[in-house]
Amino acid sequence: HRATDKPRSPFCVEATQSGKRVRQRPVGELGRQAGADKGATMKPESGATERYSDMRCFPLMVAAAYGVVSITITLFNKAIFSVYNFKYPMILFVAQMTFSLIFVNGMKFAYPDKYGFPNFEWKMAKKLLPMAMGWWVYGISGVIALQYLNVPMFSAFRRFTTLIVMVGEYKLRGRLPPRNQQMAVVVMSLGAALAGLTDVQFSLPGYFWVLTCAVSTAVYLLFIDKLGRESGLNDFGLLFYNNLLALPFMLGSLIFSGELNRIADFPLLNDTFFQCFFVVSAVQAFLLNFLIFMCTRVNSPLITSITGTVKDLFTNVLGMTLFGDFPFNTINIMSIVVCFGGSVWYSRLKYVASMEGKAAPPPPKDVEGEEMGAKMASLEEG
Repeated sequence: HRATDKPRSPFCVEATQSGKRVRQRPVGELGRQAGADKGATMKPESGATERYSDMRCFPLMVAAAYGVVSITITLFNKAIFSVYNFKYPMILFVAQMTFSLIFVNGMKFAYPDKYGFPNFEWKMAKKLLPMAMGWWVYGISGVIALQYLNVPMFSAFRRFTTLIVMVGEYKLRGRLPPRNQQMAVVVMSLGAALAGLTDVQFSLPGYFWVLTCAVSTAVYLLFIDKLGRESGLNDFGLLFYNNLLALPFMLGSLIFSGELNRIADFPLLNDTFFQCFFVVSAVQAFLLNFLIFMCTRVNSPLITSITGTVKDLFTNVLGMTLFGDFPFNTINIMSIVVCFGGSVWYSRLKYVASMEGKAAPPPPKDVEGEEMGAKMASLEEG
């Protein structure tokens, strides 16, 4: 039949050169085949990634996974120290670094097009050593602080990181956020300070280590902003160098602490539930970094930042109720609420600024800068 004889059928007929009919296929299928032929020169994705990323809910699933892991890594670390009374933070951190190195290299070799990075170079290692040192202090101080502080107090004091980063960026680059964002950071920090002053479980070692964690996190973030951009490495390359360069210092800290000599005396060393908690905690350190990377790529830096703020609410509520170490002091709770409210306000202001930026003529897209910004926002929020 000619095309004008009747309306076009949703099916079309393929024919060989001899004119014989082969089979009927939907027009949409042929369109997809044509699109595939047209894009044959594009970089192919793995079949599994293609299947999942085509799902409409995939971005939501990635953001939810990032939020869940952000919550559980803090809770699992706290459970190891508080519930199982495991007093060996250096061993836990070495395990986290070791698992991260294994998984980073595994992802590099399994999916080199997506997660690959250049092989080790001494020149690059020397360049990134200051960043790795900041990572080392940040990691140690964080796991030690959780031994002394309850989860809401730990989360509140981590808010000082944003203030320190803001001051550091002004000193180093002469850059300040808008005045309303500055006010939100001040409210956040004042809430954290008031929470410390009204904490009936006053712990000087805990405050020292969590403030050390906040300062070292800020230093680490500033190094990420500078050295990370200059190096040209993706998140996986930075994570590889961070863990590899910090590992010798971490092993030295482990030997100096004497934990290796005492670990054999830990009574629950062979307890199956403790072992499960320990392994999950060690694996989650890498998983969290991977999901930050994925959430930024699949969604946006803004969604990553907002997800980090929302998870803080759940982390604080669960931390107050699960471990039995949070004293319900009205003033202290109100201080933590003020701190969290400042964090929500700060995220809202960034959201509004992002929407206003979209309304303006778009500048050239800086994908690497967006991903770096999301990494920094996620670490600032703990």
